[in-house]
Amino acid sequence: MSVYKILDSQGRLVLPAELRNQVDIQKGDILELRVLKNSIIIEKLNVVKLNDESLKNMQNMILSTAKKLDRGSLLFLAKRLVELAEKEEMND
Repeated sequence: MSVYKILDSQGRLVLPAELRNQVDIQKGDILELRVLKNSIIIEKLNVVKLNDESLKNMQNMILSTAKKLDRGSLLFLAKRLVELAEKEEMND
């Protein structure tokens, strides 16, 4: 999918919602910009607060890690998570 944008006078552009949704970029996210050959790479940084064991933070940490895994690793992880959930359910 190609999208064409024109920079404004201050060098800004708006990332279209379709692209932001595709890579889960939301207001307040930190983006890394770097140059690779003749391209600018924009990548969402997943910052995890140390010692923050809130449910939301743990979910975000797992999801950000999972996005970097290949299909086989994701399936393995999914299987293990289901096993953990089932084990937890049996202990309740």
